[in-house]
Amino acid sequence: MAVKIVSLREDEIRDIGDAFADFKYAESEFGMAYLAKDRQAVSDYICSYARMTIRERSLYSTSYKHEGFIAFSNPGAGMSLGSAADILKTVPGRVDMKHLFTMAKGCMHAGKTYGSILSGLKIPHIYVSMVAVRKEYQGKGFMRKLLEIAFEEGRRQAVPVVLDTDAVLKKDKYEHLGMKCVVTQHFADGVELYGLVYEPDNLPKEWKSEVVLEDRRILSAHSRDIWDRFAPVYSGFVTGTPGNRRAYDAIYRRIRSVIRDKEVLELATGPGVIAKQVADEAGRMVATDYSEKMLAVARRGIVPENLVFERADASALSYDDESFDVIIIANALHIIPQPEKVLSEIRRVLRKDGLLIAPNFIHDNRKKVSGLCSKALSFAGVTFEAKWDAQGYIRFLQDHGFRAEHTKQLQSTIPLMYTECTIEDDRIDSDGDHGTM
Repeated sequence: MAVKIVSLREDEIRDIGDAFADFKYAESEFGMAYLAKDRQAVSDYICSYARMTIRERSLYSTSYKHEGFIAFSNPGAGMSLGSAADILKTVPGRVDMKHLFTMAKGCMHAGKTYGSILSGLKIPHIYVSMVAVRKEYQGKGFMRKLLEIAFEEGRRQAVPVVLDTDAVLKKDKYEHLGMKCVVTQHFADGVELYGLVYEPDNLPKEWKSEVVLEDRRILSAHSRDIWDRFAPVYSGFVTGTPGNRRAYDAIYRRIRSVIRDKEVLELATGPGVIAKQVADEAGRMVATDYSEKMLAVARRGIVPENLVFERADASALSYDDESFDVIIIANALHIIPQPEKVLSEIRRVLRKDGLLIAPNFIHDNRKKVSGLCSKALSFAGVTFEAKWDAQGYIRFLQDHGFRAEHTKQLQSTIPLMYTECTIEDDRIDSDGDHGTM
């Protein structure tokens, strides 16, 4: 039975500190105790940390007997100024300054903890900051009971549970109890930090460590591709102005109303701006992009369960004929070298009674702001293969086999033409239904 700790006797707090201070590291291994002046300094610091976890209501025990303790919380919960001050008070006089300098140099090359990687990708998780079994209860299975408290919370929230440890023996123990080591940081000879994670069965696949680490590699890799370079900031560009936000909010509302329970494919999803807003209304949604960095950004944060991200070339899709009820391609046809090839592929994989949703910026207009924005993008390396006005865009879709059923011009930094089309086998001329959204 997990017990949330609201107070402890001072001797019980000292037991926690001593459990850390008296841990026997493997040969030639010092762990984070490398920074402390002596055993007492380690114990004092851990005692201060335990008091902080009690104050912050993040410390739990296996039972009212207090056999062992575990502290965990969701990152971002924050720490009170009082708690932070109490911790800082324990540092002066207890740190080996020579070793601190060596560690500081090591930090420059050690890489990131797994928790910081998850935070950078905006993936929620539980961070375990302390695990301790009192000496008289060690070797009796209480470590497993402690971890299970955090694991159960991880299953409840459907998020990974992360823990860092400074000893090989501890790492091996945690792995035996259901965690896996995914990151190792080397700070100095004999000082390494092992990042472990428990991944519950209900964890979204985008948050599995294999995907997370690959996404981080992709995002960290140097690339000359313009869309790879734009990936981290593209969402801010698309919805970063009040006008663009209003336009996209209208698009979200309209798309959600027409894709309900449908099989949906999105092409050129970029960082998933539209997909993550509308997918929960669809029966199933596949969002694709050619840029791996765009997809890595798209997988950050909360992803609806019925949404999957896949890499695909919009002009050469691998999907079977007539696979989808709805296909979305937003603000992409004007930057694709051969957009007619993409429309041909859309006709192939879209069901005969299906719907193409193709909002697109209209660059060929007389708005000065739009012109300046287009020029700025051009200077940044974005190539516009086509610049349509509103009617020219509708004619382009019609010339390549689609009939506009619903259109609406939305005001944004660059005016945006929202368009819904059906397949027009006979290519009958139509101006579409200029309805409201």
